[in-house]
Amino acid sequence: MAHLDLANLRTTLLDDTQLAAVALHRTFAGHLPVSSGHLVVCDPLVQAEAPALADYTAPVGRHPVEIIVHSGRPALAVVWFKPRQSLTASALHWQMARWTTQDLTGLDEDSFIGYPVDASIGCFMDTDTQQALLALIEQADGDDDGEWSDTLIDHDGLDEGAEYRPWGEDSPHGLVVFTSGWGDGVYPSYWALDTSGIPVALVTDFLCIQGGDGRDEREIADQAYRDSLPPEEAEALALLVAAVERDDAEALQALLKDAPRRANQIEPGCGGTALFEAVRLDRPQALRVLLQGGALPAMPERLHMSKVTSYMDYAHFLKKPRSAELMAVLEAPVVAPQPTAQPRRGFWDRLLGRN
Repeated sequence: MAHLDLANLRTTLLDDTQLAAVALHRTFAGHLPVSSGHLVVCDPLVQAEAPALADYTAPVGRHPVEIIVHSGRPALAVVWFKPRQSLTASALHWQMARWTTQDLTGLDEDSFIGYPVDASIGCFMDTDTQQALLALIEQADGDDDGEWSDTLIDHDGLDEGAEYRPWGEDSPHGLVVFTSGWGDGVYPSYWALDTSGIPVALVTDFLCIQGGDGRDEREIADQAYRDSLPPEEAEALALLVAAVERDDAEALQALLKDAPRRANQIEPGCGGTALFEAVRLDRPQALRVLLQGGALPAMPERLHMSKVTSYMDYAHFLKKPRSAELMAVLEAPVVAPQPTAQPRRGFWDRLLGRN
C-alpha cells in the first residue's frame, strides 16, 4: 500500500477552532475554474506541460480552493468539489493521484508519487487553462522580461495561495497558485472520494506536518501537560503566579501550605513556574516565601535554554541585573536543621528507666 497519511488529509475537514488547537489555520485562496474536468497539479514555472491526473475528473464549474497553513507556510492545498461543511471524514475514501504513466501498484507503504517542484510553487489548473498558459509561455519565449512569470512570482497572495489570471479577469482561464511548503521537492496529491466513488476534493500535501498536527514535540508535550492538570490545580497554579506578580506573601503562603511543590510546577498560562516568575519579575520577598527556607530546586527541563539550566543561570542570563536582595535569596546557603539537644540523665535515672 502506498504511503497515505490520513490524519493529514482529514485535517482539511477540521473547523477553524479545531485547526487552531493543532497550530494551523485556513485561508481562502480563490476559485478554480474547471471547464474540461481534467485537472493538472504542477510547478507552473518549470513543468507547465505536466500531464493531467488520471482516474477521475472534476465537475465543471468554479470551485473554492483553501490552504491549510502551518507557521506561515502552506501545508495542504485543497480544491473542493462539494461544500466542506457537508462532508464527514468517516464517509470519505482517499486515493493517491497519479498520471497515466505512473503505477501505484509497485509502491510500498512508505512510498508515494507526486509532482516535482523546482521553483517553490505549486498549482491547480484545468487542462483548458493549461493550454492557454502554454500558449502564453510560447508567446513569451525569448522575452527577456518574462512578464507572465515575474508577475506570478511577485503575486501578493502567493505565500498562502491566490488566483492567477494573466489573461485578465474576464478570461475563462485561471489557475490557483501557492508556495510549496518548505520549497523544492516532490509532493503527493490525493483524491477524496465519497461512498459512490465520486471525487469531492483534491488535496496536495506539502509534507510540513505529521499526523494532522502542526505543533512541534514541545508544543504537543505542553498540551499533554495542560490536559493532565486537574482544573482546581490549574487554577491554584494561576493564582500562585498572580500572587508572585503582586508580591503577595500571605496569598503565596496559603497556596503553598498543603502543596509546596507548586512553587516549581509549570503554570500553563505563563509557561513558567512561580519560581521562574519571581526571578523574572525580581520579587525577592515572593522568592523567599516560595523557597520556604529550603534549597533552590532544579529548574524543569522544559524551561531550559542554551546555557540556562538552573534558576541561578536564568538570573544571570537576564539583560537587566537582578536586585542585590533577590540575588542574596538565590545564593543563600541552606542551613540544615540541628537535632534537638536532650538533657543528660543521671545514673539513677538510667538505672530506673526514667525518661
